[in-house]
Amino acid sequence: MARGTTISDIRPGDTVFVYETGLDLTALRNATTDNPVTALQRFNDDDPKKGLINTVPVADDTNFDLIDASVGDDTGLYFAYNSQDGITNRIYIRYPEVSIDAVLAAPNHAERIEGISVPTGTGIAFRVISPDVGTYYAAGETRAAVELVLTTPGGAEMTTFGGRDFSNLPITNSVFYTDDPGRPGPVALENLEEGTYKVQARWTSPQGFADDAEDSNVITFSVGNRVGVNTTPTTAATTAPTTVPTMAVTTETTAPETTATTPFLTTAVTTETTAPETTMTQASGTLIPALGAAALLLFALRRR
Repeated sequence: MARGTTISDIRPGDTVFVYETGLDLTALRNATTDNPVTALQRFNDDDPKKGLINTVPVADDTNFDLIDASVGDDTGLYFAYNSQDGITNRIYIRYPEVSIDAVLAAPNHAERIEGISVPTGTGIAFRVISPDVGTYYAAGETRAAVELVLTTPGGAEMTTFGGRDFSNLPITNSVFYTDDPGRPGPVALENLEEGTYKVQARWTSPQGFADDAEDSNVITFSVGNRVGVNTTPTTAATTAPTTVPTMAVTTETTAPETTATTPFLTTAVTTETTAPETTMTQASGTLIPALGAAALLLFALRRR
């Protein structure tokens, strides 16, 4: 829901963000008494009849700065309060958050490229996600904005790369892509140093966000020519001769060693052939003494 005339005009039911400054909370006053708001109070289960969880003091409801020390982790529904009127109206307090993904360019936004290598010349885009700020931080043309900062493999930082300027990206939706209509457009990964790149979204406006709000996650992607990787002397060409041929040589060397077992088989056959011959010789030797003994017995019998 958009705010009032200006981004600082806070109305009942609006969402305000930690680190915003110069907020006008006068629309949260009791319409009859017009007593100034002196505090914003948060209750257990969002019920004023239950226990008080947190109180954010308001020194001046016409020029209010919302700091993180007052909110801590207690975000959510708050009630405007003063001692004369008690609770008057309600607002929501949240932290500004943004995150990003690296994806292939339209129409392939579903394909994330974070952590993988893509060929040189591939068109990519960045998905920027900020549900609360994209929905609630709006008044006329006023929007929060981020810049995308690219860190090169050498450590240099830039907001213009691939011929696109990412120095000012208004957050007009809860999710948008940098190649959407009216956005910088897709980035072709050409003429970039090969290696690993990092990208982060950093707040540029409002100033309170730029000064103190947490920037996005950092994503990484690698730029390389896949065809080059397969043919470059330092990778594929070097690896192929030292790996494949070596394996082939090893295989060829192993095969003859296996075949070398054949002589043992031949020897075994020879031994088997020799064994019967030896057996035959032994058989002949045994038969001759037996015949000699029989002849002597017959001669003895004849003499008697």
